[in-house]
Amino acid sequence: MRSIKTERSKFRFYVIIGFTTIFYCSLGTLMWMMFSDVIESGNDLRVKDYFMPVFGCLSYIMAVYGIVSYFKNSPIIVVDTSKISFNDKTYFWTEVHKIDLTGKQPFNYFFNFPTEGTMLTLKDGTVKYFFDDMYSNSWEIKSFIQQIVINKKDIAETETHQVDKNEIRFESFEIFKGNQWTSLRGISLWGLIGFFVFLMLTKREIPPTGFLIFFVIFGTTWFAFNSYLMHYFALSSNYFAIRNHNFIWKNKIYRTVDIKEIVFETQGKLPNCLRVITKDFRNTLYPAGTLRDKTWLDIKRVLELKGVIVRNECI
Repeated sequence: MRSIKTERSKFRFYVIIGFTTIFYCSLGTLMWMMFSDVIESGNDLRVKDYFMPVFGCLSYIMAVYGIVSYFKNSPIIVVDTSKISFNDKTYFWTEVHKIDLTGKQPFNYFFNFPTEGTMLTLKDGTVKYFFDDMYSNSWEIKSFIQQIVINKKDIAETETHQVDKNEIRFESFEIFKGNQWTSLRGISLWGLIGFFVFLMLTKREIPPTGFLIFFVIFGTTWFAFNSYLMHYFALSSNYFAIRNHNFIWKNKIYRTVDIKEIVFETQGKLPNCLRVITKDFRNTLYPAGTLRDKTWLDIKRVLELKGVIVRNECI
């Protein structure tokens, strides 16, 4: 009997847990070190000085809570043709009343964050979730459930195929693109870089080597980060393309018949994003900080005319 087991994402799970744990522990240690310095100084403790150990303890608690929450929200899941297991809890498919393979589900971390995932509602009212970003192979689990459990197929097959760039040579694309020079994202990118360049050009002396190294590293990072947030889109009769204002070599192509759903959403401090979910449940998020609301609504209208489901969560 074939079974599939989830694999936790190296970045979305382990790297984020590591980063947040180090941050909170470092903050807590800093608070206690500052409090220790105040005590050693021999000065009388003021009321506000006692906030330092309190915040230090809270930081350690937040570090532990973050680890516990992430592991609780990403159980080891195993599926086969007859059952699904969440860690040590096993449920037979005959016990499941409803399966929602796409949609925002409540990710419990201090408070509930709406996160793309799957919801299983059991006949006794129990609800179980698993979240796409926590696993590197969540798409495989979902595709298996769709084909074997819901559609009753004997074998699960990959439904999405790579697009050969030669296929689109004669396609005519309608472009949905903002202007990075007048958008907040573009102004933030080029304004800050331009400010540093202006400082260097207006100084008579050659800037110190350390400053030049800092500028190159910071400028490259700033450029890459903001450029990642500036995707735009193109649509033809049969294909949907993802492009980027500054990464001009990027041209990710999807067949519209391979797309299960398009989602307009926001992610924390990111600009409005477009998520492509293919029929085999692979999904990728594309931030698009230069697009105006009107352009987003135009994309929605044209996609829906071509039979693509669009879930608008932010416009």
